[in-house]
Amino acid sequence: MDTTTKASILHGMIRRMGAGGADITLKDWLDFVQAQNDDYRTGPAIGEKVPQFALADQHGQTRTLNDLMGPNGLLLVFSRSADW
Repeated sequence: MDTTTKASILHGMIRRMGAGGADITLKDWLDFVQAQNDDYRTGPAIGEKVPQFALADQHGQTRTLNDLMGPNGLLLVFSRSADW
């Protein structure tokens, strides 16, 4: 998606939402989501092998990929953003 189209979709949706959003269609919403996420990568692709890592958990204890992996694998979720 080119930059001009993306900007038009994003600005248009914000304007329409500010006006109450009554005229927003499903296609409009899907275009808005696509414009926000166009070519955006937040982590490995589904099924892609994750590199080894060692990171602190919420208690400050270091965890590695192997520590967390169980006999059936590991579901690892990458969150694009969070407001803690």
